[in-house]
Amino acid sequence: GTELRVTIPIEVTIRIPGLAAGGSVVARAGGGATSTPVRTLTRGAESVQIDENYANRSGYKANFIPGMQISLPDANATLAKQIAPLRTGEDNAASGELKYEHFTVVLNKRRRIAMYTATNIDGKRYLEVDRKTGEVANDSEGEKWFLDTRVSDAYFLGQSFYSDWSDYFDRGHLTRRSDPTWGTPAQAERANADTYHFTNCSPQHWRFNESTRFWQGAERYVLEKGLLAADSGRKISVFQGPIFDDTIDQWADDVQIPSSFFKVIAWKADSGLKSVGLVVDQLALLDEPRKGMKPPSAAASVNVNQWRVGVAQIAKRTGLDFGAAVTHADTIAEGAAPVVGGEASRLIRRIEDILG
Repeated sequence: GTELRVTIPIEVTIRIPGLAAGGSVVARAGGGATSTPVRTLTRGAESVQIDENYANRSGYKANFIPGMQISLPDANATLAKQIAPLRTGEDNAASGELKYEHFTVVLNKRRRIAMYTATNIDGKRYLEVDRKTGEVANDSEGEKWFLDTRVSDAYFLGQSFYSDWSDYFDRGHLTRRSDPTWGTPAQAERANADTYHFTNCSPQHWRFNESTRFWQGAERYVLEKGLLAADSGRKISVFQGPIFDDTIDQWADDVQIPSSFFKVIAWKADSGLKSVGLVVDQLALLDEPRKGMKPPSAAASVNVNQWRVGVAQIAKRTGLDFGAAVTHADTIAEGAAPVVGGEASRLIRRIEDILG
């Protein structure tokens, strides 16, 4: 945001990244340098700053929901070998747990995308939901994303991938930007910035957000309509991540693109723990690249399936065990909608289908 101006007599503007903000040096032919104030405006995403003292992050808490113990998912034997360890010297490096403000990320070193994220959400200090539709505004695409020095950048996709494949993919949040932004102002600001780490990023088709409105509002709808127990503190926990399928997935160079993403949401009701599993497919979108400045076709013409899926089925598809308590608390058996196929799956056609 600073400039060096040299008049010779043509004025040349040189931007110097290392120069302190707040002023510029103007050098003129035949005269000395003078200091003049320069004020600049920046975009909101560019003003996001990461607190690099990661020791102050507690990450996901298993006992976040009062009276409940919901641990991080366990990877099966095959998947456990793919967990990306943290750098030597980091606490519990072999676990691969990257702790952020109110959420945790575990990376898959083979895929270079998160294996899953786990997020605690405090509904008392959460953003408002449209009570009529249950839908929420889409997250905006951030301008600035960050590396995490606690883990090798060989274990996650960086900006070079998203630049090379920008015709197809946006940098998609796994833990959504607004989900962990609660607590004190300092905590909320830190949580917002933490979601802009590349470790929390996955290739999502550029039309993904506008095509998956029920998916985007799922957590908030559970907070509104999940009949949370009075002593729950309006707190829920969410696990989410990519689903890979070698038989249908497409590839971007040497990167396997997940055709689907999952969410498992858990909360405390009067009758005890409840959970719901959701899956959204982006495969139908992947054949449509951006075409320069030409306006895209209407998103309504693209059939993006959003499913309510049994937690046990998600575990089978991902290799992640969400624990007996969360699996047995699955609400899909309580719904009146018909089950598709031999396994528990229901197509979501309206926001009420998330729980109905």
